[in-house]
Formats: sequence, C-alpha cells, structure tokens
Amino acid sequence: MSWFSRFLFGAPASAAAVQAVPIPPWSPQPELAALVYHDIYGPTGSDVVTRDTAMTVSPIKRARAVIVGRIADLPMEQGEMIGTDGEFVPDGEQPEWLTTGSPSAAQTAWHRMAWTLDDLMFTGWALWTVTRDDAGKITEAARVPRHRWTFSPTSPTGVSIDGQPVTDDQSVILLVGPDEGLLTSARDTIRGWRYMERAWVGRTRNPIPAMVLHETERDGVTQDEAKKYVAAWSAARTSENGAVGFLPATLTLEVHGEVEADLFDKGRNAARIDIANQTNLPVSYLDGSTATSSLTYVTQEGTRNQIVDDLEYWMAPIEACLSVLAVTGQESKVIRFNRSNLTAVPNDAHGATTRDTDTDPETENAA
Repeated sequence: MSWFSRFLFGAPASAAAVQAVPIPPWSPQPELAALVYHDIYGPTGSDVVTRDTAMTVSPIKRARAVIVGRIADLPMEQGEMIGTDGEFVPDGEQPEWLTTGSPSAAQTAWHRMAWTLDDLMFTGWALWTVTRDDAGKITEAARVPRHRWTFSPTSPTGVSIDGQPVTDDQSVILLVGPDEGLLTSARDTIRGWRYMERAWVGRTRNPIPAMVLHETERDGVTQDEAKKYVAAWSAARTSENGAVGFLPATLTLEVHGEVEADLFDKGRNAARIDIANQTNLPVSYLDGSTATSSLTYVTQEGTRNQIVDDLEYWMAPIEACLSVLAVTGQESKVIRFNRSNLTAVPNDAHGATTRDTDTDPETENAA
C-alpha cells in the first residue's frame, strides 16, 4: 500500500476503515451524488446543499472573494527554514511549475490556486495532477476539477479520476484543507439563508399580512363569486399599484398578523456572523461595503497585519501539503507563499511585492 493510500485510509485498510472514509460531495453520476448528499449532507431534494446553492449565499460568496482574492495572487516559493527562529529563506533558483501553472491544461498558476482554495473551502479536499521529468522532479501541476475525481478504497492510491483508479502516487498531490468544508460544517446555515431569502422575496411580493374575506351575511355570495374575489385580492397584493380592490356589503376584509420590518435584517446579520466564524474571517470582511469597515485594513497598517493571521488558516494547510518530500524532492526544502503583498502599502498591482535588496548608492544617485 502506498503512502498516499495509507494517508487516506490508514494501514491496514480494514473493511470498517473503508466504510468510514468520507465520500466527496459531488459526482458526475446523479444517483451516486444523491447517495453522497444523503449520507453526508442530509436529505436530498430541494434542500440539498451543493456548492452552487452555497454560492447563492451572499456572505459565502463574499468570503470566497476575500480568501481567493488575497491568496491566489501570492506567488509560491521553495526554500529552507534557517536558524532557531525558523526564518524562511527562498532558493535563488525557483521551480518553474510553482509560477507557470500548467500550459498543457491551459491553467494558470492563479486559477490553479484559486480553484484549489475553492475546493478546500467547500469540501475540505483538492487534487492536483503532476508531470515529472526523468529525475522525478515536478515540471507541471494542474488542479483536477472537483467533479472529476472521487475517493476510491479500491484504487491503489485511494483516488480515481474520471472513474479510473490512479495507480501512481507520484502522479497526483492530495491537498487537505483545515476542516471538513462549508458544505458539511455550514450546511444548516446555508439552508437557513436560503429559507430566509425565499421568505424575504415572498414578503416583498406580498408585504401585507394574511388577509381573510369574511362573509357578513349567510349566503351573501356564491362559491364562484367568492373564488373571483379571492383571486382579485390575491392579484392586488402583488400589484404595482398597491392592494386596491372592491368588496360588496356582504363581505368584510380581515388582516391577520403583523410584519416585523427588521426580522430579515436580524437574520441576515446573524447568518453573516456564523459564516464569518466558519471561514475564520472577521464579520467586517463580509459586510459588502467598500466605503466603511470591510476595508479598514487597507488604510490601517496595524489592522492590515491581521489579515495575514486570519488567512493563515487557509494558507498553512496548502504549504504543509506541498512541503513533503514527494513534492520538493529534498527533506530540507519547504514551499511557502510569498506573503509580502498582504501587508505592503500600497499593494502591487499583481502578485507579491519585490523583496528588499541591497541598494547600490552610486546606482541610486545615478537614477
């Protein structure tokens, strides 16, 4: 059994262990997808929690934008941890695959990392395929779309791509996220937001509470007439001209219930707090405002440093998975994000800022 399979399933791979392996959340086959959703995310049907439904939740979309937008732009570097303090010193010559992406898969380094973060954020797992030279060094790496691969206890490596077992553990890199993913840990919050959105839209279409047309005289209206009045008032509730209608003397209009104007605002704010906690981001990052608190870290240097601590939750697992011997080729080597652009003022237009270098006074004066 390979190290890759041992990492996934443990050793030995008993029947009980295989049954305990988490099944990934989506698959090209609808019947398998339904089984997976039912086992992991609860009942299937209109209540099913998928990435697509999660992305309709505004705070989640915003959280993804913050995480992906800030991290995917950072170049990765290979180097060594030097000294007792563990300072990272990048190598003078960097592996090309870290910054060139995958030309054969038409995948840039940015998109590879962006969608890797997406996979980790929603499902807790991501998979890359790699190409190696004759010496075993990686020359190219590409992210495998999440719907194309699944965990497979019968595969030598523990995973299958497009239904075919991956037999060579040197051909793939499995990246493990910091938790089980939003589709599992935040499924109730996602469902709650969807219910709230439906209720809010319904209340917008029908802002008046429940209405009853009450007959004041026995046999005052016929059954057919009553249906016409109900249909007319139902249409009036959503009319752009307002709920204006007519009632004969034999009918009265009764209004039941009250509308709490701030009900949905409270619910939405509570959901934002829950999602902020799920994604390890301050609530202010998810308020969607570009003029107030959500971007205070842009103008306050002390607060800017906070984002590095918050995003460590997402960066550290990726660095750990890429710093193993099977990836770097040397036990002393590690791979790290160049974080300089997270705190640089002002930010570079793209990627990390240039590291500080010794300046030649004569060259500086000449310039």
